[in-house]
Amino acid sequence: MDLFLVADIFGRTPALETICEKLSQMVSDVQIIDPYNGVNLEFKTEAHAYDYFMTRVGLEKYQSILTDRIDPSGPNIVLIGFSVGASAIWGISPQLSLKHVKKAFCFYGSQIRHQTGVFPVFDVELIFPEQEPHFNVDILISRLHKKNRVTCTRTDGLHGFMNELSLHFNPACYADFIEYLKTPLTQLKSHN
Repeated sequence: MDLFLVADIFGRTPALETICEKLSQMVSDVQIIDPYNGVNLEFKTEAHAYDYFMTRVGLEKYQSILTDRIDPSGPNIVLIGFSVGASAIWGISPQLSLKHVKKAFCFYGSQIRHQTGVFPVFDVELIFPEQEPHFNVDILISRLHKKNRVTCTRTDGLHGFMNELSLHFNPACYADFIEYLKTPLTQLKSHN
């Protein structure tokens, strides 16, 4: 079973590579999918990363990048996405060609709020922050948690708690979720 980490607006960074290393013993192969073709652009601020992503890539193009990287005849995979990466996973989750995706973990995918009509063909765990500035997390969870194949979790962290480059990086939440992910990854690998 392979694991794909789907980057946020910062793209491929040393911090994301560290997550890769921490989870690599649970799976056969780990790959990072990012919106900038593997180039670490070393953004100085989240605002700069956001502006760059929105003007140069955008969510729809990122969904295409993600779809292109997932081989429909490839091995079983697990997806873990962060922020816009989580939203990209959610956006492609209804595609019937993705039935070999065993599960997706989507951390603070705030753009999911614009795609509540999605019905995934694989299991998706949506991990929301305690609050979001642009919408009510509880209302979104109440819309999504009734869907088949979807589970929702709400954390104590804020948007970006898994990214060392984020203003809202939360070392305790980060450590808890790294440990949390190891159990389902091990279980999914053993059922592969």
